[in-house]
Amino acid sequence: MESLLPKVLGNISGYLMKYRAVSAEELMWEIDQEVDSLAEDDKKRLEKQLEGDVKQMIFDGITGKIRLSVFSPDMHVQLNYLGEVFYTPPTHKYMPDELERGFKRLANLRFPMVSRIVEDAVKDLMRKSGYEISDIQSEIQGAGKTIKAVKDNHELHLFIFPSIVFIAEILEALKGVTAEHIVVVPSEKSPAPFVNFIRENIDKLKENVKMMIWVANSLERTISPFMGTPKDKEIWKNLKDPERSLKASQNWIKGAVRSKVLDEDF
Repeated sequence: MESLLPKVLGNISGYLMKYRAVSAEELMWEIDQEVDSLAEDDKKRLEKQLEGDVKQMIFDGITGKIRLSVFSPDMHVQLNYLGEVFYTPPTHKYMPDELERGFKRLANLRFPMVSRIVEDAVKDLMRKSGYEISDIQSEIQGAGKTIKAVKDNHELHLFIFPSIVFIAEILEALKGVTAEHIVVVPSEKSPAPFVNFIRENIDKLKENVKMMIWVANSLERTISPFMGTPKDKEIWKNLKDPERSLKASQNWIKGAVRSKVLDEDF
């Protein structure tokens, strides 16, 4: 009985040592996976041993909120990255690329829960705008779904991705797409990933005038523009608060340009 908790903690520790920087959500997901894989009798033994919510107590022990076990991995250093809470070991000098990879894993964890909602919202908007839609094989690697929308002689390609943080990787490939195209991503907890995307890619974004980026709110099932204006006014009418959304983006772009000039001056 006493060896069960160290075994669970050891398995979780192996996962954490692999990635070093993990979000709070990913950490709880890994704890869920480990505890849920136990036999029912073993779960009851852990509940009796810990006298509380097993998953939450393991999480609190790992993040330093409680003293749970000498076998508990230590991830009590808390960092904020792009509006999300991450944890790292106290002896580990984290690198920015580890946090970036951690954010991408988090986005991939979340995407299956909203992907169908995002897809349906996009298709509904295009149908309301008078387009015939069909799923097509994506010419852009990493797209969760690619949709072709056609009205009269106007053709649009819509690429759905799990997060704005993946878009920098495909900017070069998008320049080769001949049709007018739109990248669609889910909304985030904070504007930080979008502001960071603009700041790091401002020059590349100017090179592709055909590309637009839309943001899907899975709770409201609405689509708002982030970058670019569609030629078709019917699409514009069916977007959520397009003027306000683009104005916010333009303000972020102006801020990114000013910040870049300051960086270059120093």
